[in-house]
Amino acid sequence: MRKLFLFAVGLVLALPAAPQAQAPGANRYIPAEKLPWYQEAPQLPVMLAPLWGDRAHGEAGTLLKVPGGFDSGLHSHTADYWAVVVEGTWRHWVPSTGEGKSFELRPGSHWTQVKTQLHQDACISRTPCTIFLFNKEPYVTEFPKKN
Repeated sequence: MRKLFLFAVGLVLALPAAPQAQAPGANRYIPAEKLPWYQEAPQLPVMLAPLWGDRAHGEAGTLLKVPGGFDSGLHSHTADYWAVVVEGTWRHWVPSTGEGKSFELRPGSHWTQVKTQLHQDACISRTPCTIFLFNKEPYVTEFPKKN
């Protein structure tokens, strides 16, 4: 898993507009066991660990972890994002078009998602899934209102 995580972070850092260290000229190291995981919402088993930035306010890199068998339900986000599977097998799809439904995304796979488009995600493996997320604009998860 460590090699895949380093691979995922390397992919994002290779982007032309890759995020910079929080303090210019300063290196930063956080061992995996020291990541500051927190629960995204009390009703969801979604754990987040910020790697840099604050996704609610702008550019950020974040790890997302969910248990095997988790299904997000229909939702959208306030910003485009890029994602890389670090652990587990993931499915990401757009129900209105069927886009992505046939893909099983294993470690090293990636996808992009445009803001405000309703989509759904699931950890289709028995093992937990860990996903690396990168956003440039403020990013909030929104669920459609039920009538």
